[in-house]
Amino acid sequence: MTASPATDGERPRLVFLTQWFEPEATLKGLRLAKRLTERGFDVEVVTGFPNYPGGKVYEGYRLRPVQREVMEGVAVTRLYLHPSHDRSRIGRVLNYVSFFLSATIYLTFFARRADVIYAYHPPLTVGMAAAVTRIFRRTPVVLDVQDMWPDTLRATGMMNSEGLLDVVGRFCRWTWCNVDHISVLSPGFRTLLLERGVPAERISVIPNWADEAAVADSSGPAPAALADPGRFRLLFAGNMGAAQALDAVLDAAALLAEERTDAEICLLGAGIETDRLKARVEAEALTNVRFLPRVPMTEVGAYLAAADALLVHLKADPLFAITIPSKTQAYMAAGKPIIMAVQGDAAELVRQSSGGVVVPPEDPRALADAVKALAALPPEDLSDMGANARRFYDDHLSFDQGSEALGDLLQTLRQARSRLAPRSDRLPLRPAPLKRLIDIVLSAGPLIALSPLLLGLWVLVRARMGSPALFRQMRPGLHGRPFEMIKFRTMRDALGPDGRPLSDAERLTPFGKWLRATSLDELPELWNVLKGDMSLVGPRPLALAYLPLFSAEQRRRHDVRPGITGWAQVNGRNSISWAQKFDHDVWYVDNHRPGLDLRIMSMTVLKVVRGADARAGGQDEVESFDGSN
Repeated sequence: MTASPATDGERPRLVFLTQWFEPEATLKGLRLAKRLTERGFDVEVVTGFPNYPGGKVYEGYRLRPVQREVMEGVAVTRLYLHPSHDRSRIGRVLNYVSFFLSATIYLTFFARRADVIYAYHPPLTVGMAAAVTRIFRRTPVVLDVQDMWPDTLRATGMMNSEGLLDVVGRFCRWTWCNVDHISVLSPGFRTLLLERGVPAERISVIPNWADEAAVADSSGPAPAALADPGRFRLLFAGNMGAAQALDAVLDAAALLAEERTDAEICLLGAGIETDRLKARVEAEALTNVRFLPRVPMTEVGAYLAAADALLVHLKADPLFAITIPSKTQAYMAAGKPIIMAVQGDAAELVRQSSGGVVVPPEDPRALADAVKALAALPPEDLSDMGANARRFYDDHLSFDQGSEALGDLLQTLRQARSRLAPRSDRLPLRPAPLKRLIDIVLSAGPLIALSPLLLGLWVLVRARMGSPALFRQMRPGLHGRPFEMIKFRTMRDALGPDGRPLSDAERLTPFGKWLRATSLDELPELWNVLKGDMSLVGPRPLALAYLPLFSAEQRRRHDVRPGITGWAQVNGRNSISWAQKFDHDVWYVDNHRPGLDLRIMSMTVLKVVRGADARAGGQDEVESFDGSN
C-alpha cells in the first residue's frame, strides 16, 4: 500500500480510473491508455466489469472482487460493481455506488501508490473515489468532466427531486474542491465551473476526439439498409434516450413525408427510448424513418460514409448549449455534412468549420427545411462541406492534439505531486460530506454510550448550582450564522451590590472549575454536532459580540463549522494570545482533512488527561477579545 513514489529513474505511475473501459464502447479507453504509456507513464487502468449498455456482464467475464488482465500491454484491474443500465433509478444508483466503494477501497488500501490519478467522469462517483484517495494518500488528481452533474441529471430526467439534486450538487462541489485540476470538453463547461467558484488556473479545456480509425474506415461494402440509390439519407447514430429528444426528429420526418418523398431519416443505435419510438413510427406509418440496430464501432464508419448527411440532436436545454456531444467529432472525422440541432458550443464548431448547417433543437419545421436544403445541393457541394468538417477536425480536435494536451497536463501535475493544490485555491467551502459523516458517527455513538455519565453530571450540576443544569447561548456557526450552543453550567447566577452580574472568576464554583479542567462541561455539545450546528473539530465558537471585531482574515475562521476542539485548542488553548488562536484557526481552515482531524482529537484526549492549558496564565477567567488584543 505504501510503495514509494517514482523517482527520476523510474516511470511515473498513473492510475487511469474509469467505470467503463474496453470491451465496452468508450471515448477515452484503451487507445488513450496506450498513448499515455508511450508518453512515459506506467499505466494501471482501474475499471469495472463490462456491462454497458445492456446491464449484463459481458461473456467471458464473471463478477468477483478483483480481476486483473493485460490488454495490448496495458495493465487493467477490474473491480466489482452492480451491473445495471436501464430505466431503474435504484439500479443506476447501485451501479454507481458499488463501483465507488470498490474503487475507493482498492485505491486507498490495496493499490500501489501512484504519482497521479486521471479520473474520467461520468459518473460523479468516479471523481469522488479519486478525491477520497487523494485525501488519504495525497495523490494528485486530474478530473475529466464529461457530464456537468447535477445539471445533466435534471436535463435528462434521471432525477427530478430538487432536494436530491441539491445533495448531488453539494457532492459535486466537494469533489471539485478535492481534486487538483479539472479538464473539461468545452468553453461552456469552463464558464459554468468558473461561475461556481472553481479558480480559472485549475481548469483546462481539452476537446474530445473521435475514434478516427473506426469512423474513417469505409472500405467495406455499403450497408444494405443504406444501399438503395435515389434517396437522400440523414443518419443519426448513437444513444436514443430522453436527452436526444428524438420525437422532434419523428415530427420532422412527418413533414418531410409530404414535402420531400425521397428524403429518409435513419436512426442507428439503441437506448431506453428505442422501443417507444419504434411503436410511434409504426402507429403513424412513418415510412421515411428507418431504425438500424447498434453495430460495433469498427462498422460505424461504413454507415457514416453511406449517409448523405449526419444529424446531432439534443433537447432544448441550457445545459446542452455548453456541451459538445461526442458524435460531433465523429461526424467531422467522417467528412460528412452535419445538421447540428444543438445550440451553443457544438453549433459554433459547425459554423467555424463551414461543415454543415445549424438549426434550433426540438424544432421539426427547421429540421425538415434543413434536410430539404441539403438534399437540393449538388453532390460536389455536399462533398466540399464534408471536407471542410474533416479539415477542421484535423486542425483542432484530433486525437494527437487532445492526448498530447492531456499528457502534458498529467506530467505537469505529477512533477508537482509533493505539493497538493493550496487550500487558498479551493472553492468557498461548504461542509464536506465525508467530514459530516464522521461527525455523525462519532457523536451519535458517544451520546448513547455516555448517556449514564451525562445524566449523572446533569444531576450533580442541578444539586450544586440549581436549575437549569445546562448553559445555553447563541454562538456564530458556519458562515457566522447563529446557533444555540449547550454546555453544562459551571458558574452561579450571582449579582453584585450594583445589581450587575459578578465577574466570571467570582461566579465560577469549585465544581465548575473541575468541570472545565476535565472538559466535561463540553459533552452536551455532542448534540450540537449531531444536529449539524458544530463539528467535532473546528475553531471554537466564540461570542456573537466578537463578530464585528474580527479582521477579514480572522473572519475566515467561520468558513468551516465550529468545533468542540480545534487546532488552537491543542496548540495552547487558553495559554496563548487571541492573535495566536486566530492564526491557528485560519490555518486549520486552509488545511483541514480527515487525517488532521483524527490527529487533533487524539491530541485533545492527551491534553484533557494532563489538564494542560485549561487556564490562561493560571487564571480562571480568560481575557475578553476587544479587536486589538
